[in-house]
Amino acid sequence: MSAWQAPHYRDHPLTGRIWNVAEERFVSQAELIAALAPADFILLGETHDNPDHHLLQAEIVTAMANAGRRPIVAFEMFDMTQAEALAGQLKVAPKDSAGIAEAVGWAKSGWPDWQLYRPIADAALAAGLEIRAANMSRAKARGLAQSGLDGADPGLVGRLGLDVPLADTQQKNLRQEIGDAHCGYAPVEMIDAMAFAQFARDAHIAHEISSAAGDDGAILIAGAGHTRHDRAVPLHLRRKAPGRSIVSMAFLEVSDSEQFASAYAEPFGSPALPFDYVWFTPRVDIRDACERFEEQLKKMQEGKAAAKKEK
Repeated sequence: MSAWQAPHYRDHPLTGRIWNVAEERFVSQAELIAALAPADFILLGETHDNPDHHLLQAEIVTAMANAGRRPIVAFEMFDMTQAEALAGQLKVAPKDSAGIAEAVGWAKSGWPDWQLYRPIADAALAAGLEIRAANMSRAKARGLAQSGLDGADPGLVGRLGLDVPLADTQQKNLRQEIGDAHCGYAPVEMIDAMAFAQFARDAHIAHEISSAAGDDGAILIAGAGHTRHDRAVPLHLRRKAPGRSIVSMAFLEVSDSEQFASAYAEPFGSPALPFDYVWFTPRVDIRDACERFEEQLKKMQEGKAAAKKEK
């Protein structure tokens, strides 16, 4: 990156470096691109509000196109309720990335500003690549969280392979991740429900991209939790598309207390980073994650109280 956007720890010794997890060594950007180019599925995991992650994702999309690849570019941020509007907008205005946001109702979606994601869309459209929705609708995910496996639609269970559970260690890890993300505020039964919904979302994303991808495969734009190769989308892709090659990446924000790449495995509850490659970047926000969560929770509670008073 010629100019980092995120403000914190730009001079950190890991910032800008790319870590090959299996070989435990740093690689150049050229080496990374050479490793990605032949892969059928390229999964690019981000921190949603970090602009550098999206700029780097856009660079990779462009690099794949320059290498002669024509994969679909699928976004976690678009779900099935938006798929028709997205396709319709791109048919009418195939080069207009700005128009996508209005067409799919992005402003009401809860995702960060569309301007952060536009570089990826611009890169895809400039190369003539198809942009696709990948995610399960929120209503369907909520329904699965409420019903669990026993109450889920048998057709959906069979289509997504939801009756083949995660291994116990993977399931425990997923529950721990969700519990940590909610900073102790989520009761056990809620964590179990959210874990099943997350499992189903990963399976759905894998189903969508493996079904839509032609010979040139797919690039997935998603949160890093969806691209870890031990229990997320790559696991389901291995089930859905055996024999097709997968490379999973994460763009990770550096921490001032960690100077070694291998140390970043701990927050993932894994002895090694659960990705094939990790690209380290500056950090957007240095506040404690639970402090930020509590701020968001307070705002939500205040909003609900205000809405109740208006009634």
